[in-house]
Amino acid sequence: MSLALVVHENKKLLVEELPLPIYGPSDLLIKVTHVAQNPTDWKSVHFRAAKPGSIVGCDFAGEVVEVGEEAIGNYRKGERVAGCVPGGVNPEFGIRGAYSKYVVQEASLVFRYPSIISPESAATIPLATITAALGLFHEMNLPLPPATCGASILIWSGSTSVGQYAIQLAKAAGCFVITTASSARHSYLKELGANVCFDYKDPHVVTKIKEVVKDSLAYGFDCISEKGSIKQVCAALTGQNSQVVTILPVPSNEIPSHIKEHFVLMYSIYGHEIHAFRKVFQAKPQDKEFAEKFYKLLSNVLLPQGLLKPNRVTMMPGGLNGVEEGFKRMMENKVAAEKLVYTMTETTKPRILKLNSNL
Repeated sequence: MSLALVVHENKKLLVEELPLPIYGPSDLLIKVTHVAQNPTDWKSVHFRAAKPGSIVGCDFAGEVVEVGEEAIGNYRKGERVAGCVPGGVNPEFGIRGAYSKYVVQEASLVFRYPSIISPESAATIPLATITAALGLFHEMNLPLPPATCGASILIWSGSTSVGQYAIQLAKAAGCFVITTASSARHSYLKELGANVCFDYKDPHVVTKIKEVVKDSLAYGFDCISEKGSIKQVCAALTGQNSQVVTILPVPSNEIPSHIKEHFVLMYSIYGHEIHAFRKVFQAKPQDKEFAEKFYKLLSNVLLPQGLLKPNRVTMMPGGLNGVEEGFKRMMENKVAAEKLVYTMTETTKPRILKLNSNL
């Protein structure tokens, strides 16, 4: 049996015992040790996008329990791996989110991580890095690191999880990295590789960015894509053939005609349709192929060589029983430049959690 945090009516979450998930010939059955929280987790519950019976959660670190006979990568039982699964999927499709003691994932879409990285830190890596990598390398076609690209890029909202990884990946590709964040985060983001940091609240921030790049900026990555951020990013992009990556849908009329937009969402990497957030996300074989290539690079080069550091971790007590408090913190915008992580061994049964309907 496997403990999992199951969605019920009226925004309720209940820790339940479920049978072990069934794995296929190309899959790994993984015992989850740690899960990391993402905004999509609470949003799918709060906005009732996750149907009753589904399991939310995407990012996990764990240990291989069973290996499918056709699984690639030469994985062995007991190996430490990390990955992300599509959380909040309609339960009739049999896809289990990460907030569960056991998950199934195709072997090509997980990665090993070095012993110098703790499992709680490893859990912060999968979703945010593949989102950043899809935007930087797959969509905008910047060179995969390590490289000496030399291009300038604006990473808007650099203190977000995606932003922190985008800064590091762009730097490892040889870019000159400009980012925005609250002034309290600037020193940390420079440690990650940002060349220049600006306060996004500064009314002259766009002018200052344009001065630094001498009006020739062609690459932008909007890591928040809400609250008017896309207008700021686009205003700074004055170079020829400018491109911008967004992580949430934005109105098309907010993208000037000289800028090409790339909307990225990691649901495209799994090789099959994903029914989540009341939408159907079509399979994109080219996205899956890129994700497999990138996770190999992550495992073999970026992490062992220290070119990518995990997000800062804040451990939440109580395992999955602590998710209620974690969701509340994120909903109230009390999570900044950190990742909330839960340890599965601390999870107990039973307990009903309920999101505050006033938020």
